[in-house]
Amino acid sequence: MAPYGAPTVLALWLRRSPGAAPEPQAALRLEAGRGVVGDHTLGRRRHVTLLFEEEWGAACAALGVSVAPSARRANVLLSGQGGLGLIGRRVRLGEVELEIEGETRPCAVMEGGAAGLMEALTPDGRAGVWGRVRVGGTVAPGARLTVLD
Repeated sequence: MAPYGAPTVLALWLRRSPGAAPEPQAALRLEAGRGVVGDHTLGRRRHVTLLFEEEWGAACAALGVSVAPSARRANVLLSGQGGLGLIGRRVRLGEVELEIEGETRPCAVMEGGAAGLMEALTPDGRAGVWGRVRVGGTVAPGARLTVLD
């Protein structure tokens, strides 16, 4: 059972091809050892990317503008904060188990969301984290993130 206040899935996206706009999803299906089904990154090293609402808000505040979280091009937006603290940990998200392996480093593509966004996402892990799918399944809004180890 997820502890009170555990991060909760707020939104989901996938991108069918490189450079494509993120498409909102009612749910994502994740395949063990491969990633987000339907996403152009399926089978690559970074299976899924997680973004946290408070860290995204801090980046927008640093810019002084409001930018839709889809501009970050992540797969999952979660409430709360603290993605960096999950690196090296195994977590459950809905039916899925993930091994969080690293910080998502912002890149120049982020500038498409707003000028200066790449720099605003750089401090404190604001761009989120990425992980590999260990147990596949479905993730939908409302799913809570639970640390397993």
